[in-house]
Amino acid sequence: MKALPAALLVFVAACGQGNVILNVDVLSFLTASDSTTQYNVIGGLPPVDSTISRRFLLPPGLGKSTVDSVSASFSSQLENLTGGGRVTLEVFFAKSQGGLFIGTPYLSDSSGHVTGVQTVPMGTNSLRLADSVFTTDSLWVGIRARITTDVGPNMSGQLRLTDLRLRVVLQDKIL
Repeated sequence: MKALPAALLVFVAACGQGNVILNVDVLSFLTASDSTTQYNVIGGLPPVDSTISRRFLLPPGLGKSTVDSVSASFSSQLENLTGGGRVTLEVFFAKSQGGLFIGTPYLSDSSGHVTGVQTVPMGTNSLRLADSVFTTDSLWVGIRARITTDVGPNMSGQLRLTDLRLRVVLQDKIL
């Protein structure tokens, strides 16, 4: 579990009506193995999931602030080597680990159908989120790669998460 020190994690800017803006580079707090998923899945199997989850501690007092808005973005690159199928990358946020991977992901993108040696960029432009999950002093982040293969040879390659960012605007009540 990593604490997110303010000096290393966020750039805090005070603006106007007592708002605080947190720009969080979530990817910088994941290990290299967390951000890269190697896969070698037998052709024709039902979808196979690969997941990681991490808890992040936010600066004390944020749970007392009111969230004005949240936006999130991610990008990744699928580098397929053999076989064919589809890879879907999903990002979840929750107040507890048990709440991850339930319901609709906050961010999601699919590679579309790939076959053989192929590199496909994936990602979502900035997306506005509205949820009370961001009004806490700790936050769980879950990332799921769902691999669905064609009948035939194994589908192998890697999926690299290249960016994952949050922008949280708070009405300042930090005490």
